Amino acid sequence: MLVAHNEHGELIVITEDICLKQLQYLRQTTTFYCPQCKQPLQLKIGRVKIPHFAHKRLNDCDASFSEGESPIHLLGKQQLFSFFQKRVEHIALESYLSPLQQRPDLFLIHQNRHYAIEFQCSVIPSEQIDERTAGYERYGIIPLWITKTPNKLPTFGIRKIILSQFYQQFFKRYKGQLYLLTYDAVHSRFVYFSNLQYMQGRTWLAHIQPLPLDKQYFPFFVPNLLTKQQMREMLNLYEQHKINFFRTKVFFNRKGLKDLFLRGLYEQRLHFEQLPNYIGIPIKGDEAISLFSVEWQSHLFFFLHNYKLQLAQLNEQKIYAFLRWARLPQSVKAFLVVEQYVTFLRSIGVESLADKVEDTTLFQHLFSELIAFSEKN
Repeated sequence: MLVAHNEHGELIVITEDICLKQLQYLRQTTTFYCPQCKQPLQLKIGRVKIPHFAHKRLNDCDASFSEGESPIHLLGKQQLFSFFQKRVEHIALESYLSPLQQRPDLFLIHQNRHYAIEFQCSVIPSEQIDERTAGYERYGIIPLWITKTPNKLPTFGIRKIILSQFYQQFFKRYKGQLYLLTYDAVHSRFVYFSNLQYMQGRTWLAHIQPLPLDKQYFPFFVPNLLTKQQMREMLNLYEQHKINFFRTKVFFNRKGLKDLFLRGLYEQRLHFEQLPNYIGIPIKGDEAISLFSVEWQSHLFFFLHNYKLQLAQLNEQKIYAFLRWARLPQSVKAFLVVEQYVTFLRSIGVESLADKVEDTTLFQHLFSELIAFSEKN
């Protein structure tokens, strides 16, 4: 923890501005107490972690979660505290909110709104995140979760990135696009993963952008939508992943024709290289379906072929029948993704696999679907 009371009840905060000599003097002349449980604290000044307070004896203090803080968590809290000091009317570090029995990393007031900032560096159960979020919201406090930037960070720009379920639960949405706000305490900067597009498993495409502290403002910057050039870069990466998917399916598949994707190609007398360009395209929200787009979209045409249906006949009942048949999630979100794909196909004039679509036409419609139209969402 970075805050303590002295013997006079005054609050001591370890900020970036306190030098080593000041801290050494404080340690020699001051007695420290936990603001919450009132038990004695010790001021630790080491070489690995930044200076911080710790309980002399472990107890049942609700603040004890702070005892095992990582150096990155302590450093990030310090940096974010300094950042907010210059931008908001009131800021408190590790302030215990007794009605909630919660202690956010930072509590601030700005333009008559109350915020709880949580700089999350360790993996915690999603139930705990939901519980703490609900606690803040019950008292009219806006919770803002900021995760630490992933360790294995690709170079900036349009990139393929692996994001665990831990990171995915902190996605935010703006104008239809998904993005993730992270903080990199090592380099004192925010890092945005914007325009997130699901691919497969934990793999996503993202526009990765660094933002130094002195360029950030509050409320936080919201990333821009992709330009057409950036969209082309993203679709090129998507296409490369599709090619790799085909190779893996064909050369490393052990199920043979028991694999629904390969059986569909065989029964429709298709080679994977003959699949039209509109099979295997990104659809907003297709993370609701666990498979890569080229697989579930191929399944859809195989379903039509198998039951001698036309795209125009795919109503709600038949879409849910397709999800059951293909053993895909039968959720509302999955239904909406398939419905959106069917609507998209019909908008570009596709009714069957025999229909052709020019690449330029497909790109223009994809750009409108994923980018331009997203302002309506």
